[in-house]
Amino acid sequence: MSFTFKDRISISIFGSSHGSSVGCILDGIPAGFKVDENVVNLWMTRRAPGQSSLTTQRKETDNVEFISGINNSYTDGGPITMLIRNKDVIERHYDELRERPRPGHGDLSLFLKYGPFRNYSGGGFLSGRMTAPLVAAGSIAIQLLAEKDIQISSYLQSMGDIRIKEDRFYDDLEVYGTKSRIPDSVSDDKADELIRHLQSQGDSTGGIVKTVVKNVPAGIGEPFFDSVESVISHLMFSVPGVKGIEFGDGFQLGRMNGSTSNDLFRMKDEKVKALSNHNGGILGGITYGNDIEFRTVFKPTSSIRKEQETVDIKNWNNTTVRVQGRHDPCIAIRAVPVVKCVTALSLLDLYLRRQSSYKGNFVNESSYGKDEWN
Repeated sequence: MSFTFKDRISISIFGSSHGSSVGCILDGIPAGFKVDENVVNLWMTRRAPGQSSLTTQRKETDNVEFISGINNSYTDGGPITMLIRNKDVIERHYDELRERPRPGHGDLSLFLKYGPFRNYSGGGFLSGRMTAPLVAAGSIAIQLLAEKDIQISSYLQSMGDIRIKEDRFYDDLEVYGTKSRIPDSVSDDKADELIRHLQSQGDSTGGIVKTVVKNVPAGIGEPFFDSVESVISHLMFSVPGVKGIEFGDGFQLGRMNGSTSNDLFRMKDEKVKALSNHNGGILGGITYGNDIEFRTVFKPTSSIRKEQETVDIKNWNNTTVRVQGRHDPCIAIRAVPVVKCVTALSLLDLYLRRQSSYKGNFVNESSYGKDEWN
C-alpha cells in the first residue's frame, strides 16, 4: 500500500472514514515559516461536510490538531503532524454493505485485494473523508506559495449540463460566496435546482473543476517523468472520484491544427509573452510564464439511494443494494477546495525542486527568480 507521496516534500495520510480520526504528516517544509492556523481551519471549513443543502449533512467540525512540526506558530523543520477527529459516525448505515459492494465504489476492489480484513465502514480509507488531511497539508502549501505571490483559483466549471458563463481567475470570495462553488449567480441557481431534483430522485451527478494558477515562475517542472503535468496528475488522482484531467485545451487539441494550437510568442514590456494559452502554461513539462490552466473531472457520487444491481460476496449470487447514509449529490462541490490544496502541494514540491538547481533557498531566495526571466 502507498499512503505516502515523497520527493522534495513528503505527504503521508492515515486514518479512515469511521475510525477515530484522520490525519497527515507533512515533511520537507523549511524551518522558520509562519503558519496561520486560522487559514488552515478556514480551508478545512470550506471542505467540511454539511456546509449547505447541496452537500452531505454529516457534521464534522474538522478542527486541526497540530501534534508536531509547529513551534510558536513557526515551522521548526521537522515533520508537521496534523490530526482531525471523526465525530459524526453512523456505522449501521453500512451493515448491509459488508456483503453487497456498491456499484461504482471501491468496495469490490477492496474485498478482492484485502479479503475479509478490509475496512468497509464508510468506505474505509477509500472514502472522500481522506481528503480532509490533504486539505490540511495543502492549506500550509497555499501559505508558502503566497509568499512568492503564486495564486491558485479553483472553482466548479460545470455540474451535469450546467456550465459557467465565463472562465477566468476567480478569487475565493467569488467562489465560496455561492452554494455550488460555480461563481456565476445564474448557474448557481440552476445547480441548486438540479441538486434538489437529484435528491428527490435518490441520484447524483458529476462535475468539472477548473484551476488557474497565476504568477508561476518560469522553469518549474522536471523533464520527462516529473513534468508539471505528471506531478499534478499524480497527486490529483489520489483524490477519490477523480477520473480525468486535461491541461490547456486538453483533448480538444486532437481536433485542432498546429497553426491554431501553437501559443505564439511576442515581446511585451521587454518580456516574452504568449498570445494564447492552448497548452495550459506548460511546454516540455516546464512552465514558461503563462498561467497554468487545467480541468479535473469528478464522476457522479457512487453512493445513491436508487436500487442497483450488485452481487452478494458471501453467498456469491446476484442481488440488489440501496445505499443508506449521508452522501453528497455531487462530490465535485466539496472537491473544489481539495483540488486547490492538492495543486498547491504539487507546485510547492516542484518549486522546491527548482530551488535545488540554484543558489539560495525558499525562505530567502538569493538567485534565479521570476523577474530575471525575459
